Amino acid sequence: MNHLVIERVITLWRKSLFLEPTLLLLFAAGLVVAIVKNNKQGNRIAFLIYFFLGTLLFLAMQIQVIFRNFNVRTYHVVLEFCNTVFELGEYIAFFYFFRDCLQTKSFKSLSRIFLLFLICISVAFSIGLLSPTYETDDFQRHSLIINVIEFLFLSTMCLGYFYELLTTAPKTNLLKRPSFFIVTSVFFYAVASIPFFVLARDIILVGKAVYFIFFDCHFLLLSIVLVSIMRALLRETAITT
Repeated sequence: MNHLVIERVITLWRKSLFLEPTLLLLFAAGLVVAIVKNNKQGNRIAFLIYFFLGTLLFLAMQIQVIFRNFNVRTYHVVLEFCNTVFELGEYIAFFYFFRDCLQTKSFKSLSRIFLLFLICISVAFSIGLLSPTYETDDFQRHSLIINVIEFLFLSTMCLGYFYELLTTAPKTNLLKRPSFFIVTSVFFYAVASIPFFVLARDIILVGKAVYFIFFDCHFLLLSIVLVSIMRALLRETAITT
């Protein structure tokens, strides 16, 4: 790896306050933890897949920065496809988590509807990426919309969890419940990300520096989510407790 490549990588990492490589390390660490601590439980295995997809996504991003082996359009097509697969994998992981965590049937039914809808739009979007007439500006905008939809679905499931906390007698101390830390971190991650992805195209027009600040906040919140999941996986109790 020559000096120019190293300088380019460091410059890019500096823009994200080194949160990109940190996220890659967290996803990789989470993958190891999930493999060791999966206990053949559905929600733990779902998080294992989530960590695997996150590792692949952020590793691919770093490889592209180093080698620049795609042309501009191909790079954006691959990036948006990988991002869509990751977003879908993220929701599926939390779908299994909330399936075991929530008690209200209506919330569980709603999460299944959300899942089917997200699968449909993700598949349609991925097929559309194969069309050479699908303009880069258009599919980037549609990718942001899918992100917003996924975050809306996640935040709704979190609200369902908090509703159950307020309406049912607590069985254990909140601070001893792994699910509480996971859901709280996911809620702030999803809710804070919605306005950013809604306004992302306008924010980047204001200035890339401002855009990177918002993206850093997004990455920081995601890092907290990953840490909360790993913390829960390392415990012997069920993560949906």
